[in-house]
Amino acid sequence: MKHSRKKRTPYLNLDKLKEVGSQIRAEGDLGALASYFLLLERMEQEGVLTAPFIALEALARITTARTEGYQEGDILKSCPEAWGQQTVSIPLPLLMALRDTWELYRSADTGVNLGETFGIEGKGQGKDKMKRKFEQRLKENRISNAVELAYVSSGHTGERSDAVSLDRAIEQVAEFEGLSVETVKAYHKKHNKYLRSVLKDINLIKG
Repeated sequence: MKHSRKKRTPYLNLDKLKEVGSQIRAEGDLGALASYFLLLERMEQEGVLTAPFIALEALARITTARTEGYQEGDILKSCPEAWGQQTVSIPLPLLMALRDTWELYRSADTGVNLGETFGIEGKGQGKDKMKRKFEQRLKENRISNAVELAYVSSGHTGERSDAVSLDRAIEQVAEFEGLSVETVKAYHKKHNKYLRSVLKDINLIKG
């Protein structure tokens, strides 16, 4: 009858343990941050987390470390090599807004989705999503810009009688966009004050 060999307990190098312990204490929170980031990478490899989730989580942690006084270079050393070395500078208040809202989402009930927490989606039916409002605003601005461009670029300086009138510029844009004149006129009326102020700021128009 064969007896199974009892597994030997791994030898613990006490000197090395002390060395690692001292290193961990010296690294402080950044050492823990590096370990946490490696865990995130592992979870992505396992298909548990997606890259966007990890990006928001990492941004939140990095922002917190920066606001706690850690230097940017030291924080970046905590990042996995897989994230690369390229960086960009971003105003801290923007990162703090992302961090605070992300952490609110992480601590919210499971029924709350990301869009609701970030305030970019309404709750329930009948409320416009922020994305839809944003796309509509971009459309209105683009069409209003086209009207101003057609109006100003025609040579309208207040001195030429053959310059394209504002009404004619609206008609041209409406025809090109396949919209009614009333719709384009409404867009332009809504945004022309802002557009004119921008044109004045860059000295494109006067008065």
